Amino acid sequence: MPGKLRLDATLESMRFDIRKPPREGIAQSAWQQIKDTPAFSTPTYKVCIISKAFPWPIIIRAPAGSVVTCGTIFEELHRRLQAHITDAEWAIAAVDSTRKRGIEKAARLRQEKDKDKRLKRIDWLGDTPVFQGLVQDEGFKKQVHLPGNAIVEDTETETWVARFGKL
Repeated sequence: MPGKLRLDATLESMRFDIRKPPREGIAQSAWQQIKDTPAFSTPTYKVCIISKAFPWPIIIRAPAGSVVTCGTIFEELHRRLQAHITDAEWAIAAVDSTRKRGIEKAARLRQEKDKDKRLKRIDWLGDTPVFQGLVQDEGFKKQVHLPGNAIVEDTETETWVARFGKL
């Protein structure tokens, strides 16, 4: 049984544009308050984050001797979404013209600022870059996890669904 998510209370009072590093996208006073706060009410050491907004899992492990914190989730989501889109991921987007246009539009806007011409996973979010929290969705979890996958079989890993919205 997954622990209760403390991160939701944190997000109620702020909006986090996941395109920016947490230290820039979250007010410094708020960041100092939440960065070391455990993300869950029960000690959690490994989390699998999936989303209806993107097709890959993000596995977050707590640093040695610690638990997964709100700061760890914000930092890792931002960092992992800065990775370049792979050929296999682009193949998924290429067959959906609406998704493809959204990614390309987001990439053009991002490229004006960071000059990286390659597509990034953050571009996949299109016009919905605001992290709105994590929710439990057993139906979606069963739908997207490959049966027999180590993540599914690992009882130590909690799976949560990330939600994103518009600015």
